[in-house]
This record gives sequence, C-alpha cells and structure tokens, in this order.
Amino acid sequence: MFPRILKRIKVAYKRKMFSQRTTLGKNVNITANCSCASVSKGSIIIGNNCDLADCKFYTIGDGKITIGDYSTIRYNSKISSVCGVEIGKYAIISNNVRIYDHNSHPTDPQTRIDMFKCGFYGEAWSCTKADKKPIIIEDNVWIGEHAVVLKGVHIGRGSVIASNSVVTKDVPPYSIVAGNPAKVVKRFEEYLNEEA
Repeated sequence: MFPRILKRIKVAYKRKMFSQRTTLGKNVNITANCSCASVSKGSIIIGNNCDLADCKFYTIGDGKITIGDYSTIRYNSKISSVCGVEIGKYAIISNNVRIYDHNSHPTDPQTRIDMFKCGFYGEAWSCTKADKKPIIIEDNVWIGEHAVVLKGVHIGRGSVIASNSVVTKDVPPYSIVAGNPAKVVKRFEEYLNEEA
C-alpha cells in the first residue's frame, strides 16, 4: 500500500516540475523518473495524449523541444537542444535514443584546450559554443533503440530508424534507414505513390 502511495506522490511531483518548465498538453502520462531542465530561455512543449517513460529533456540557451500529439518517448532516451528539436505527431522514440541538435563541445582542437584553461565549468563549456543546427522529425516516425540523431537532420514522415543507427543526414519520407552512418535500406513505395 505505502509504495503505491509513494509512487503516486513522486509522479505528481514530476508532473508539477514538468509544468513549471514545460507546456504540457492534455492527457500526458509522465513516469516517475522523467526529468526536464531548461537553462536560460529554453522551452519544452509536449502535445496532447503523449506518453513519456523515464526520459530526459534538456534545453540550453534558446533551445526548444517540441513534441507532437500522440507521441511516446521511452526509457532512458535523451533529447538535448540548443536551437531546436521538433518531433511530429504519432512518433515512437524507443529506449536509449539520443537526439542532439549540437556537438556538445567545439570540434576545433585549440578551442577545446582553451576550455580547459578556463576550468572545468562555466561559459566556455556551454553547448551553445559548439556547432548546432535544428532537427526536424516529421509525423509517424519510429526511432529504434540505441539510435542517435545528430544536428541538422530532417527525418521524413512515416520513416523508420533501425536500432543502433547513427543518423547524420536527412532521411526521405517513408524510408527505413540503418547503419553508422545510417543509409536507406528500404522504401515504403505504396505510401510514396499515395502522396504523389
């Protein structure tokens, strides 16, 4: 009896924390271990009828994360935004997926040395100093477990990203991509013909 009450309190607390940092739609399910953090002016918008299962959202600077209606983000998945991550409706983001619209740290070797000279914390270490580009994931996309979606990628509607894929380039609509780097391995031709 007591563990059930404690779990309900924890979920209610998480919902309250989400609503302080996030715009929540109606009928959103949030499990107890979900978390969100908005640093500076960042924002997180969750659509209606979504299911968030122990996932994590981070916005830094002007970062914005938008999740469309009827989408689910599963266990231990992380989305981090410095400029913008837009996920459409009816999306399935499986377990342990990583979606980053930035490189986390600068790629220039000298800039990284300069970071260390400033200490291990502070503005020099901010993700806003790294290369960044928005990510767009259209409606009805399924991203398999342990996949990584990197900055600047546009994933077309109805596509599937295979487990363990690393997506570095745009994905055409109604495609299955796999590998590192991810490449098209199949097209859903019947859906492409309907849209033409």
